[in-house]
Amino acid sequence: MIIIAETEKMSKLKISKRRHLIKAISWSTLAMITTYIVLTELPPLIGYEPIAKEGAGFLVVLDRLVKLVFYYIHERTWFASNWGVIKPKDQ
Repeated sequence: MIIIAETEKMSKLKISKRRHLIKAISWSTLAMITTYIVLTELPPLIGYEPIAKEGAGFLVVLDRLVKLVFYYIHERTWFASNWGVIKPKDQ
């Protein structure tokens, strides 16, 4: 069951591009830390050789920069889309 709040005027909220950028950077930072740990600390726990910390650092930075750009584009595309948005029926 979907409940829609009634308001006099339903309009799309305006959210700045800067907010999307900061959100992308904060998520990317968390993902970088996770990727670094997975590449350097996790392999020995499951019987594999870890990647050298210097090599892992380079791969993490490169990976995050590319994914940051893709995430930002993805986020802006979804924000611009009305797909899945349920609008109240006119009364």
